[in-house]
Amino acid sequence: MRRYIPSSTALKCFEASVRHLSFTKASEELHLTQSAVSRQIRNLEEFLSRDLFIRLNKRLVLTGTGAAYYKEVVPLLDGMENACLRMLHREDEKTTLTISSLPTLASYWLMPRLAEFQISHPQFQIKVRSLDDAAKIDPESIDIILHYGGDHWPRAVSHQLMRENMIAVCSPDLLTRIGGQARSEWKVEDITEFPFLHLSSRINAWPDWMVAQGLEGGSFSGTSFAHFHMVLEAAKNGMGIAILPNILAERSLQTGELVAPFGHQITTPHEYLLSYPADKADLEQVIVFRDWLLAKIKDS
Repeated sequence: MRRYIPSSTALKCFEASVRHLSFTKASEELHLTQSAVSRQIRNLEEFLSRDLFIRLNKRLVLTGTGAAYYKEVVPLLDGMENACLRMLHREDEKTTLTISSLPTLASYWLMPRLAEFQISHPQFQIKVRSLDDAAKIDPESIDIILHYGGDHWPRAVSHQLMRENMIAVCSPDLLTRIGGQARSEWKVEDITEFPFLHLSSRINAWPDWMVAQGLEGGSFSGTSFAHFHMVLEAAKNGMGIAILPNILAERSLQTGELVAPFGHQITTPHEYLLSYPADKADLEQVIVFRDWLLAKIKDS
């Protein structure tokens, strides 16, 4: 079926001419001659059997018909342009891997591993985005998300990365200030001597830790923070003792920036997940990254 549509060149000339109210300026923008733009507008007017402009004393004036046509044409041109840009982006689908991750998880756990993946698979262009709310993720623009369960991503395939293990940590300087140089062993009952650090969204973290250690509840007043990376930095700077996921504290424990005076980590009912849209399950980059990361965790 033949469509009753003028040429795209005529429409672009019309749109630019309306914005500038000048064939000369439109021609400069479109890299055409002024006569070429004028001819395209004349062809469009003949196609529509309507005058779109009036030439008045060397000025270009838009007619009422031209204004109504412009109002309808511009959204269509924008839509065509956006569709073309999306298609240009889709040409990179086979080589681009877009990962959305919880910010602290990405910074303290993913990045050291991601560098190794990039060296092993240089054919992929990796993009990492911050994940603040899994419910707001656009599956068209994201290949994989790394997130905290049980907020499972709707209509997605999910794999468990690891269970969440929490550990009580503080800076060596704080340990010395509270216990003195002579104190070498700490008992869990000594936890009450420390100022507490809290994550505002995990109000039960300290009570749960106390129960796991066989201690009765008490007062847990202290400084509260909105994000784990804030809690981590506060602990490293000696502001208090914090309950942190082991995956976020492990590097600081290895470097000695943090210590764990009260023993081993405890396991919570929660988990970290790797998820991807079901319709992307057969993408090469998704398969390769998923298998690589799960194998990396298994071997660690």
